[in-house]
Amino acid sequence: MDKVEKLPESIKVIWRIHAIIEFVVFLVIVQAVSLIKLTMPNNIRSYFNIGEGIVIALGVLFLILSFVWVIYLWNFWTYYIDERQVQLHSGYFFRKQVIIPIARVQNVTLKQGPILKSKNLQKVVIVTAAGRSEIDGLESEQADQLKETIMKLAQEAKNDI
Repeated sequence: MDKVEKLPESIKVIWRIHAIIEFVVFLVIVQAVSLIKLTMPNNIRSYFNIGEGIVIALGVLFLILSFVWVIYLWNFWTYYIDERQVQLHSGYFFRKQVIIPIARVQNVTLKQGPILKSKNLQKVVIVTAAGRSEIDGLESEQADQLKETIMKLAQEAKNDI
């Protein structure tokens, strides 16, 4: 695995589903808060309706931007693994690079919820003493292979110390 890898294209669908779920939760919260207007006098309700409309419009705008953001996120999310380190790269305008020395890896965990399972993807979680880093979604076979590779390299690195 000595080359830069991208996430599979099917992760874009997962990210869009997450954006929709967040939007639905947002709408439920807005509707729950709007129940407050039932206790207000009629002359204040009209202002409350305008505010509610603005908040919902902003939520729809945020949903649309989230869909566009998925394309940006996928284009610039890469990872690289060699015998010394795991590198995670994301972003173009706001570039983030995480380098995890292989010798510091304590555990690699695979996670798969129902949404990831529907696309046969798994999240790879790399745990060190300093924290954890995640690769959002890889195909199941690739994730299993990556887990075994990282753990093998970590074991070899710890034996060399």
